[in-house]
Amino acid sequence: MKLDEILKGHRAVPLLFAALLALFFLFDIGGRSVSSPDEGRYIEIPREMVETGDYVLPRLDGVLYFEKPPLFYWLEASAVKVLGITEGTMRLWPAILAFIGCLMTYGIGRRFYGRTAGLVSAAILATTLLYYALARFIILDMLESVTMAASLFAFLLSAEEKDDKRAIWWARAGHVAAALAVLSKGLIGFVLPGAVGLVWIALSGRWSFVRRALCPSGILLFLLIATPWHVLAAMRNHDFLWFYFVHEHLMRFTTDVHRRDGPIYYFVAILAVGFLPWTGYLWHAVKDALPSGWKTRGEKPVELFFLVWAAVIFVFFSVSSSKLPPYILPIFPPLALLVGRVVAPRIEAGLPDALPVGRYFFAAVFGLLGLAVPVAYAVPALRANGDVGPYLDVVKPLVFTMSALFIGASLAALFLSRRFGMRATFVSVIVAGALGWIGVSLVASKADPNSIKPVAEVINKYRQHGERVASVGTLFYDLPVYIKDKVIVVNNRAEFDFGMTQEDVSQYVMQMDDFSKLWNGHDLMFMVVRTNLFETWKAQGMPLHMCVIKRTERAIGLSNYPIFDGKGQMICDPWYDLEDKPDFHPKDGDQQTRHTPE
Repeated sequence: MKLDEILKGHRAVPLLFAALLALFFLFDIGGRSVSSPDEGRYIEIPREMVETGDYVLPRLDGVLYFEKPPLFYWLEASAVKVLGITEGTMRLWPAILAFIGCLMTYGIGRRFYGRTAGLVSAAILATTLLYYALARFIILDMLESVTMAASLFAFLLSAEEKDDKRAIWWARAGHVAAALAVLSKGLIGFVLPGAVGLVWIALSGRWSFVRRALCPSGILLFLLIATPWHVLAAMRNHDFLWFYFVHEHLMRFTTDVHRRDGPIYYFVAILAVGFLPWTGYLWHAVKDALPSGWKTRGEKPVELFFLVWAAVIFVFFSVSSSKLPPYILPIFPPLALLVGRVVAPRIEAGLPDALPVGRYFFAAVFGLLGLAVPVAYAVPALRANGDVGPYLDVVKPLVFTMSALFIGASLAALFLSRRFGMRATFVSVIVAGALGWIGVSLVASKADPNSIKPVAEVINKYRQHGERVASVGTLFYDLPVYIKDKVIVVNNRAEFDFGMTQEDVSQYVMQMDDFSKLWNGHDLMFMVVRTNLFETWKAQGMPLHMCVIKRTERAIGLSNYPIFDGKGQMICDPWYDLEDKPDFHPKDGDQQTRHTPE
């Protein structure tokens, strides 16, 4: 049976494809430690929701945190309650959402361009670098992207539906999805879909769709879903409305209050890298989708909708004063569909690869990436780097395997396509993308110098219930996650400026003078401090009552009294106390020493 016959006729193909997608997104999602700050923040807030039972007012380390709406927190809280806190369980929701996004893309591609185009478009979306990365990262952007895409897809289906009743139901679905997008990341959840719709209507002249899109029942559903949390939060905190709508929406867009500014071309580079390995195909996709002139702009309404979708959101974030790479993820589904639209017919019909820009761009970029690996390993400065050097030998087999894969895929795309056409190119690119990004993920799992987990594990081993832990000089966002408790943040306000004005949080945020009184008191407690800061303390002769229980390149774990293991051996390496004689060694039984039974 030929490939086109399999793709068109076999009912098991979509199911098999869905199974492969699920495996792709779920593979080794728990292999990497929780990263700081983002993953630590977006695990700790749901953890505290479950701990306190308060699902209305989000808190980070016990301090009010109104920067984002709660839908993602609620989803993560469900994982905490059902599955507990592990790296894998907390990354389930981003992976599930990415999977849903690909299924929606498949459905839209199949609806407008056929089954093959649906499969190809979904595969393209899944294997773009930014989409795959955010499917494995605990932040809000995948949820925002999927809910916004659901809203825009639903409105497109409503616009193209001939049956009025079905069209109204699709419009209602669009309003529901927009409400969820608002609960995902704020007002852009309906502002951006609304702007896309208005620009598309104006360009295509489909003014009759306005009445259908703004159906009263849809608007009512939107308000019933999006409004209650905002009302409840405002009722419980009198400054919520100002901070959430003015500071976090208006000022974020118009000022650099969050210090995330960038040039207007910032997202050009992000798109070029984030859409790899398919970046070169954007040229062919956009060129083929553009109308030949103003008079023919209405001849390709679906393609025009995808172009407007991508352009409006891209421009919106480009002119914004706040820029981060994940912000443009919502434009990836329409771009994947546009690329799938030009690639799929050539695969299905077994045609030659007539998309040279895409092929040559892929071969050049991935060929150079493959060749760069042995060159990089030969650079002495890389081995001398404190963050990278220690891991080079650990990941060397994996990195060189990826190098060979990239070079092989580049050569296959260049030469096998001459004989086997577009199918050979597609297989080369999809294999390089899928296996390449899996390889990058595995490298990140093995080479993770910034995780606080090793320190937290030792603290958990010796800490008893109620004993407090401090994060000094900075907030290690992954520390509360791994000790499953709030910490004292010392000499760092972190993101607590607003929350500190709303409630008394002195037990969670304090200056060194107040913390020193606790540290030198009678209660045993723990501290985590950056390694370089601790070395500064030593040079200044400051260490008092400090038992070093764990040391990494990034951080040092300390207790304020000596701790002994089950054999009666002090675990301090070393014990610092300037009040003691140089040869002093605490013994089990001394005041506040901890003897840990076997």
